Amino acid sequence: MSGNHVPLLIDLKGRRVVIFGGGDVAERKARLFSQGDLVVVSREFSEGILRMSSDGILKIMKADLMSEDGLKIAEMALEGAFIAIPATSDKRLNSELEEMARGKGALVNSVDREGEVVVPSIVKKRSVVLAISTRIPALSRYIRMRLEREVELYALMAELLSGIRNKLKENVGPQSRRRDLLWSVLSDSSVWSCLENGDIAGAHEKAYMRVRENLTPDEQDNLDAGDSQEGLDKRDRERMAWRR
Repeated sequence: MSGNHVPLLIDLKGRRVVIFGGGDVAERKARLFSQGDLVVVSREFSEGILRMSSDGILKIMKADLMSEDGLKIAEMALEGAFIAIPATSDKRLNSELEEMARGKGALVNSVDREGEVVVPSIVKKRSVVLAISTRIPALSRYIRMRLEREVELYALMAELLSGIRNKLKENVGPQSRRRDLLWSVLSDSSVWSCLENGDIAGAHEKAYMRVRENLTPDEQDNLDAGDSQEGLDKRDRERMAWRR
């Protein structure tokens, strides 16, 4: 990834993504960009792309991209496109489609070289997403493999903090105060230890007690007014036990 690229997470809902090609590479791209208004243009399509079309995940447009008529269909598909992905087996054709896409104002994710959109190596565990880019794909994959186990742990912590954060938003006023309380949980090694050992309910109980001991008397009163300590603990243990 060059120094001109900025790492971003983008909501693709309602944005048109056009993939040219119907083979294995195009199918991998289709799975990655499936949250967009996805169109795949090709003469032939893999079984996976056809299944995604049947499931309503994407639309297919049949066209021989090596022909003049096919390129006209490609140009039509690019109208209003946000991202274009030329993923045919012909590099020269891909280059032609890239220029066409840029002429239509679309960003290009190139399979042959670095385009405007670079797809990183991704680790995703529930609400935690890590994107890794090193310019060397093999190294990016290696880093991803090393991080996957740790990210699972972070995902568990994210779920735990989300529940506590929601309660604090209802009962503790200043955002800076809520941030400090959540940080007290993140800094508690006993909470992390429970998560590492698979004791989700124990981790939640320790985290909740850590928050309470850092509350002022007024904040404790506000929290207790919403629900009893016993009720909160019981409900949270049941929820965490169900998640396990």
